Amino acid sequence: MSLNFLPGRPNDTQQATCQSYWQKHTIFAYCSGNNLILLSNEFTRLQTIYLETDCTAVDINPRNGFIAIAVADRVYIYKPIHQIMKNPKWARCCSLFHDPSQINCLRWGRDNELAVGSDYLSFWKIKDEFGEYVPILLWNKRQAKPVFYVTVSQNSQLVASFGKYDHTVKLWERISISGEQVIFKLTLLSHSKPVTSVRWKRREIGKQEKSTVLLSETLYTLSEDKLLRIWLVYETEHTQTTIQKWGDIQLTSRQKYCIILDNWIVSNALAAVRDQQQHERLANLLESDPDIVMLGDDKGVFEIIALDSLSACPPRPMVKKQLTTRDLSHPIFVSNPKFIYFSELQPYEDDSMSVSLAIHDMLGVIRHSLINVPNFLDQTLSGDSSADSSIIFHLEHTFTGHNKSIQKLERSSDGEALLTISRFSENCVWIPQELDTASGALLILKNIIKTEVPIKLSVIHEKGNLVICLLENHKLQAWECPPNPMSNGKRSILRGELDVSVGDDTNVYPLLMLNTPEEKHSHERHFAAIVHSDGSIRAFEVSLARGIFEIGSDDLKLIHSVQGDEIHKLSVIDPVHTSYVSNRPLISVITKKGFVTTFRATVDYDEKRVHWNILSELNSGIENASYVKGSSTKKMCIVSSGSKTVTLWDLNRSVLEYEETFEDNIEDIDWTSTELGQSIVSVGFTGYALLYTQLRYDYTNTTPSYLPIEKIDITSHTAHNIGDSIWMKNGIFVVASGNQLYVKDKSLNLKDPFTARSIGSRMILSNDILHLNSVLNGPLPVYHPQFLVQAIYAKKLELVKELLLRLFLELRKIDLESKDVIKELPSDLNIDLSKFSIYRDKNYPIQKFPDPYPIFDNLVAKTLVEQLTKITLPYVTRHQQITLITIVEAMEEIMKNEKIVDHNGIRFLLGVKLFLSHKNVQENLQPRDVSWALHSDNKDLLLSIFDSNITTWDKAREYKIAYWVKEEQLLRKFEEIAKFEFSRNDTKDPARCSVFYMALKKKQVLLSLWKISIGHPEQQKMVKFLSNDFSQPRWRTAALKNAFALMSKHRYIDAACFFLLAGSLKDCVNVLCKQVKDMDLAIATCRVYEGDNGPVLGDLLTKQLLPTAILKGDKWTTSFVYWKLKKQNVAIKALVTAPIDLENNTDIVSRENLINKSFLTEDPALLYLYRHLRTRNVNYLTGSLEIGAQIEYRLILRDVDILRRMGCDYLAVALVRNWKFIVDQERHKELPKSPKNPEISGIPNMMAEPTSSARVRPSLFDMFDSNKGSGSDSTIDVANLTKSVQSNPPNLLATFTSSPKPETPEILFDSFNSTPKESKGSTSNTASHTSSSRNLLDDFLYSAPSTSHSSIKKVIKEETSKIVNNSHESSSPEETKENNQKLEDRGEAQTEEPKPAPKAVSKPRNLLDDFM
Repeated sequence: MSLNFLPGRPNDTQQATCQSYWQKHTIFAYCSGNNLILLSNEFTRLQTIYLETDCTAVDINPRNGFIAIAVADRVYIYKPIHQIMKNPKWARCCSLFHDPSQINCLRWGRDNELAVGSDYLSFWKIKDEFGEYVPILLWNKRQAKPVFYVTVSQNSQLVASFGKYDHTVKLWERISISGEQVIFKLTLLSHSKPVTSVRWKRREIGKQEKSTVLLSETLYTLSEDKLLRIWLVYETEHTQTTIQKWGDIQLTSRQKYCIILDNWIVSNALAAVRDQQQHERLANLLESDPDIVMLGDDKGVFEIIALDSLSACPPRPMVKKQLTTRDLSHPIFVSNPKFIYFSELQPYEDDSMSVSLAIHDMLGVIRHSLINVPNFLDQTLSGDSSADSSIIFHLEHTFTGHNKSIQKLERSSDGEALLTISRFSENCVWIPQELDTASGALLILKNIIKTEVPIKLSVIHEKGNLVICLLENHKLQAWECPPNPMSNGKRSILRGELDVSVGDDTNVYPLLMLNTPEEKHSHERHFAAIVHSDGSIRAFEVSLARGIFEIGSDDLKLIHSVQGDEIHKLSVIDPVHTSYVSNRPLISVITKKGFVTTFRATVDYDEKRVHWNILSELNSGIENASYVKGSSTKKMCIVSSGSKTVTLWDLNRSVLEYEETFEDNIEDIDWTSTELGQSIVSVGFTGYALLYTQLRYDYTNTTPSYLPIEKIDITSHTAHNIGDSIWMKNGIFVVASGNQLYVKDKSLNLKDPFTARSIGSRMILSNDILHLNSVLNGPLPVYHPQFLVQAIYAKKLELVKELLLRLFLELRKIDLESKDVIKELPSDLNIDLSKFSIYRDKNYPIQKFPDPYPIFDNLVAKTLVEQLTKITLPYVTRHQQITLITIVEAMEEIMKNEKIVDHNGIRFLLGVKLFLSHKNVQENLQPRDVSWALHSDNKDLLLSIFDSNITTWDKAREYKIAYWVKEEQLLRKFEEIAKFEFSRNDTKDPARCSVFYMALKKKQVLLSLWKISIGHPEQQKMVKFLSNDFSQPRWRTAALKNAFALMSKHRYIDAACFFLLAGSLKDCVNVLCKQVKDMDLAIATCRVYEGDNGPVLGDLLTKQLLPTAILKGDKWTTSFVYWKLKKQNVAIKALVTAPIDLENNTDIVSRENLINKSFLTEDPALLYLYRHLRTRNVNYLTGSLEIGAQIEYRLILRDVDILRRMGCDYLAVALVRNWKFIVDQERHKELPKSPKNPEISGIPNMMAEPTSSARVRPSLFDMFDSNKGSGSDSTIDVANLTKSVQSNPPNLLATFTSSPKPETPEILFDSFNSTPKESKGSTSNTASHTSSSRNLLDDFLYSAPSTSHSSIKKVIKEETSKIVNNSHESSSPEETKENNQKLEDRGEAQTEEPKPAPKAVSKPRNLLDDFM
């Protein structure tokens, strides 16, 4: 990072600047308004000292670093905190006051003595009394006229002073020292014209200073007669002081400036020359030890003259020698100056060959340049060419700025110009200028606008050439600010003015002023709008040629705001596009309840009217927000009412992308973006600003979508708070503090601790913040773990295998050839890009690679893991590389099981592997992973893979088995967990397993465990209590009383057990859900205690889980809830529809409460599951058809946008290319659905997904094929079937309020078990079925005559063929045969042999028989 600063406009007094060489460091100080600016460490270290009023003079003591500052009639003394410091800093130690007259000048002498010039000339000593500094007045003398300038000789024996327009220089000689009193003798040095400047010759500090005897002092005086006089003051052997004019130099008619370079600086610079030839050319100068005089004219042409023998002791006649001529033209020198003040030349830091030159033009600018002394004096270098000039002198810094504090910064829409507004009538227009990489960026003063009263609101156009401003006296003005670099006045021209007073209503006042762009930009006319506090808008046309005219405008209208809500804050949206864009948001409005609306403007020039339209709306839920600021790329920042929490939103999808809470109050927000629209935001505080860069979406690791990348801290430079900040073009960031401007370019300091911590292990090729933002947001390399994960979700296993194989081969080649992995590893791995668009793995062209690694197998996987542990990949963090290793290991596991596990199971295996590698930041599986397992046909197999790891309930909660495991497997795992919990940690405690055994209704087992738990403090009480018969009301009541008593003691798990003992499952679930906060245990307890169709489970899902999912916008969990409620048509819609828009969910959760919707709710994997489910059965298909093609189209565009934000551009293209819309929807809507049996439990017992059927079916409707056997169950009643399709499903909550049916609930998955067994709770009177294969829907269809079966089958077959043709790619019969054979090899198209139908028991079996 290169942070430059414009410290402030220098005051226009003759001694407002000072330069000194202390501790081998160049210290520069100057007065700016009521601030003193101190620059050190090569002018990179800034300290600002704030004073009561404007300061007029400053001087630095080169011996001890003390600084004297003249402020009105007082002098403040500042001392360095330490004599040796890496970063020098000064603090006030004392002050002195002599008389109430204005102090004009001051100068340090030897031994901490100080001469001060006002109406009096006084001489002081700053005495150190045991660390306390006390000013002592040694001498004073009232002058005939105020002292204009004073200077003290190096030995403090002589003081020279003169008044304004004086023809004489007063030379004060110290003749006696008596205690704390000094006597001076006056000598007058007459001149023919008024004196303009005086200066004492200086010697190097520390040398020739100890002895003051027989040493001469040289005084230079310059007057308006253009004669430079050299005076010599020396002592004779009789200690008599002699003052004599030793020589003079006549300036030409064009010359008017004089700069003197002391001989000790010249000698040190020439002695440091290393070039032998140049050393020989300069040998004569080095031997003569001359002083250098530079005489210049208005054009910056300086004549160089050497003065010999001035340092000789005893004195010798002065010898003048003209050396050369140098042209210090613009920008080093001032163009056509009226007055110039040169600070004394000093050595520049530890570079002994360079001197520091500071030129104050008295017009608000200080130019700091470096001069290479040997090259400057080398007569062989002409200096005419740019090459010679660059090695002789060059401009290093320009110091300017405001004279008073800056209140506000306004930028042009293109970021090419900046307007700084002060609290007075001073306003400046600036142009950003980028310097070289090391120097950063600066602001160049373009023009100054002097208004009659301060500016209230403004806009800036045409790269700063036009400024439209509203003054505090309600005048609207247009100022032309023409570029005039040769004019030092820099004054703008008023081109138009209009009174826009709003009348007598004090409640209505202007809030904002903004540019309203036309569709096609016009340089001749511009439009501006003023927004008032009541939402009314006044628009104006502004032309430099024709003036200002008011035109019509609409007012702001909030259409969808909550009733009773009102406008809270308005703000202008930052225009961050790199090119002209008219169709963009201009104003953001937030109400008190947090409803945000953005507006855009349309200029109708024919009607002379501006129309305002709503562009986007957002319900943030942030009440009384303290700040709101938007970006033209449709990003929005909202700060909470306490100014502590910042939230960043995406208005395109109305999602929350980032949230962070700070300890300090947030003061300002500013936006910018790259050329590709990737956002960068600055969050400003009182003393620093944090820069955040946008990140890719990461749905795998749920990482934030913004990263703090840099900290701009000005607290070390100034004690003033930040007034405002703003972004300019090309990543230039400007901060205003007091009257100072800090300018940061786009570069980053990668060694800075804050930046290094933010970048982490990323390998960055450039230190450009815009480049870094593009790297963090652009397309991912195809080997990136996020890309591979999304490819697996998109069913592109073969593609992932090839990518990993190519990565392995590339890394192997780079390692063998010892090349740079950053330069040699291609981001696309040289793969054919068309392979990304292949939809099915069966169509993927398998490419054979050369031996010994022709395919991706376990050997390649293991070797690749070894490579990744040694080689750091570009554009991948260390954490992401660990994730990549996890994916490679997961692919090994997937390859073992891909022939026996369907793709949902493969997705689940990947999710588990990623979870295990991120357990430090992820507590359990994501709802997405649960959905993969939930819709897999191989749940038992998936559980068997991890069964040995799930021994405790903590592990069960991690794997979320309560959500997706079959009921019979959940019963088994509950019992295993109960046994393990009982004997965990080698201590037998039945309390740990009580809830599990009570859910299993195995009270006797729990009683037995209590009986053997000898030594447990509660054994006897529990054995005695559990021995009772809890079927009796008395003991049930006793159990309930104990449960509530345990609740009061916060023993919630024990309370849940007693609720189960009392038969109150609902109370138990409430405790587990609300007090224990374990939703997994609550769901599992319901499923184990009452089965999958119980009313308590339905109540828990609809009243506890569903409202939370709606509030969070969690589509995964919402889909799971509806799937468990047997509403498959709603479950599939929940994947692509906002949860609040499903059924009557607005009765459950109010739309006003939908806040903090995270961007993670819009997961692209939702669309993959949606596409898979709509081909599963009729219910899913029916639900998908209700979505509609238009909504589906928008969903695809949304997911494409998300995939591109994730960096998966190739997968986004593949999604668009391979998506198949289901056409002819009207006919499909008439397809029959499965009828429902009478409701026999809390959850309707309707058709569920197959759980043990073949993985691949030729058609969605094969379930309707006729059975080979005969009987009444093999026919379908078309009338009843059609009636059932037309009927609406009953209300969900009706099942929970109705009385239970006498029949016992049927277990959902009994009909799909591969092994025939007795069905639970079957109400069929049929004794047995035939040996023919059983239809999937037999359990859910009523008996009907067989005459209509063939006709309905014919209709369904026709519709099936159309759906298959529209939903899948066509293939030839030969390809079909080959592909079917391939799928059979993978286990995807296996067909089971017909099995005998199970026999039904004649008497319904009770649900609790297995547990009692």
